[in-house]
Amino acid sequence: MIRIAARNSQLSQVQVKVVSDYLNKLGYKTEFIGVKTKADLFANEPLYKLGKGVFEKEVNEYVIRGLADLAVHSMKDLTSNLSEELDILATVKRDSPYDVLVSKKDVFDLDSGSVVGTSSIRRKNFMTFLRPDILVKDLRGNIDTRIKKYTSGEYEGIIIAEASILRLNLNINYFKLNPIDFTPEANQGIIAVVGKKNDERIRKLLSELHDQQTFNEAIAERSTIEIVGGGCHSPFGVYFEQIDDRLLGIASFSNGKKKITVTIERKGKPRDVGHELGKLLLREMKNEDLIP
Repeated sequence: MIRIAARNSQLSQVQVKVVSDYLNKLGYKTEFIGVKTKADLFANEPLYKLGKGVFEKEVNEYVIRGLADLAVHSMKDLTSNLSEELDILATVKRDSPYDVLVSKKDVFDLDSGSVVGTSSIRRKNFMTFLRPDILVKDLRGNIDTRIKKYTSGEYEGIIIAEASILRLNLNINYFKLNPIDFTPEANQGIIAVVGKKNDERIRKLLSELHDQQTFNEAIAERSTIEIVGGGCHSPFGVYFEQIDDRLLGIASFSNGKKKITVTIERKGKPRDVGHELGKLLLREMKNEDLIP
């Protein structure tokens, strides 16, 4: 029996199913262990006020304490510094990395004064920069809760990750947002499987589930964030795409009034290319007096 810990949300359970279905096909039985996190306990607080690791810490503790064999996360929720006992054992092939606007109207067609909901300071600042005439309000809750708040008329639109819509197979009208305007959060669209660093048996079991291109993109993005000092719920966005042996990257920062976007295309180790993109962004931010 392989025990898999994750949050209790519908989206988390769908992500766990990807991993458990894979293990079941190999002949292993699996058990889901639902865990409440700090983000679940303070569901009405804006995420950026709760600090880092609010979706992951309690889940990973189950692995550290031997109560679970694996933890499954949206990789964008993982802080850059995992516990020394843990490691990312697999990254599943990436789903869409893009942000979307769930609305009847595209971002440039929204009426002035429209209310748009998001729990992300990054999305809020990008929207405020792009459409200063739009009112952006905090929006917390799992994806189904956020969708209900939109369909009830509380918001004219909400910004969420396209991957969540695809994974939950939701039938709802939305507009994909350009990654130059709305550069995604690092590792958006990636499912990460975390386990004990020295658990070579589990690592080997997951080897066919692991997608190396996705991992390369993830490391490049996380390395960019290391340099700029951001992280989960920060105003930075970064997205890398690997094409053949080249890495193409976009990184952006906005305070809501100004916005900086830089790009890169390089061969090289993902970590090195990510660091280079981070330094480019910091240099431009310094030039514009935007160092937070």
